[in-house]
Amino acid sequence: MTNLTAYFDKMARILPEPNKIQVTLFEEGFSNKVYRLDWNKVTQIVLRVPALDEVAFSINRQSEMKVLLAAAKAEISPPVLWHDDQGTFACQFVVQPSLGWDVMHSNSSIKRIANALAQAHALPEVSHPFCIYDLIEHYLQSIESFLPTRPDVQGELLYLRRLFANLPRVESSYSPVVCHNDLNPKNVLIDDDAIWLIDWEYTGMGDPLFDLAVVTRSHNLTLEQQVYLIESYDGSLDKEDTLKKIARYSLAYSLREMTWLLLKHLTTPDDPEAWPFYVDFKAMPSLNPFLETVES
Repeated sequence: MTNLTAYFDKMARILPEPNKIQVTLFEEGFSNKVYRLDWNKVTQIVLRVPALDEVAFSINRQSEMKVLLAAAKAEISPPVLWHDDQGTFACQFVVQPSLGWDVMHSNSSIKRIANALAQAHALPEVSHPFCIYDLIEHYLQSIESFLPTRPDVQGELLYLRRLFANLPRVESSYSPVVCHNDLNPKNVLIDDDAIWLIDWEYTGMGDPLFDLAVVTRSHNLTLEQQVYLIESYDGSLDKEDTLKKIARYSLAYSLREMTWLLLKHLTTPDDPEAWPFYVDFKAMPSLNPFLETVES
């Protein structure tokens, strides 16, 4: 476990004596180190310590923190109690649980997510741009840089390159807005009382329809639910055209996830999960929408 003493010293104004704090590592923190801090037999704080290679994954911590603070002020993210300049932050623990990967939504929860996204897209702009196609290309180039020492992944790189070359693109008709860009079920905390959007690591100025596509794909929405998501987000949108763009962005999102997992394996070779997750993602039709195309 990461030595947290230095962080506790910096956070002293919001903590009790260190010997009264019980630290638990969240198992769901796949990208970074996320800790639960308890005292007086109550969970009080969630501490996120960044662990990803920011250059390889094109992460801008300054933009992330600016958006996180704005989202907390807008009450769509939990209150931020402390942060530093390197991307470490402590936020108030909230009781709402994250969603499961097999989530099945009601129209009520879809509308709440759509409303939260609309609020997110109205947050003050940041300097960091986000284009899913530029990001995938960046990941592929990062993977390629490992080939001299990891020639065994050349076949995987060629596979991902082939998918990327044939990927249908979306021409955005929106002016860029602040987007979350990774609103999978684990980044939505929700119950009957509140909804929170968390983990703004990939935030940037982009096309809001990409956020809708991530929700569509990762939250298992039916076609009827996709239409309801669009109507709840912005009833003025042309449904047929928006569904087409969401479908194309959903393919890009799936390719991003596969490429991310392979890059995670290369940048953190001691991680026992990244490679198996990549292999499983690539092999499962429910996760990899390109299987039928590749095999035909």
